[in-house]
Amino acid sequence: MTEKLKVVVLSGAGISAESGIATFRSGEDGLWSNYKIEDVCTPSAFEKNPTLVNDFYNMRRIEMMNALPNAAHLALAKAEELYDVTIVTTNVDDLHERAGSTNVKHLHGNLTKARSSRQSLGLLPDYLLEPHLVTV
Repeated sequence: MTEKLKVVVLSGAGISAESGIATFRSGEDGLWSNYKIEDVCTPSAFEKNPTLVNDFYNMRRIEMMNALPNAAHLALAKAEELYDVTIVTTNVDDLHERAGSTNVKHLHGNLTKARSSRQSLGLLPDYLLEPHLVTV
């Protein structure tokens, strides 16, 4: 059996934007046009206003759950038939995995997993969504 050639793919917001996932930096429609990063994406923001931070991430989770992998996600998953593919992504969604990719490294975390930086707290629940907020 011949060893598959190794391929590393770097992916970012552009690949998931095609699936309807809002990007952080895309002008007036970008998430940072509505939020300050220091208000929703830092430990001090969570200490100051955990409801705002949780609401921000729950909206991202709902958006992710309503999105579907697009042709690019599917093509990368299919490439695993011929290559040993590693995807390194800055995206926090799970669209690569839902498309079928099996080796995905998330540089900025993953919305499907929440963990505490305080080891004594252990793992938090995978989803922090309130069931009544989910509109899949």
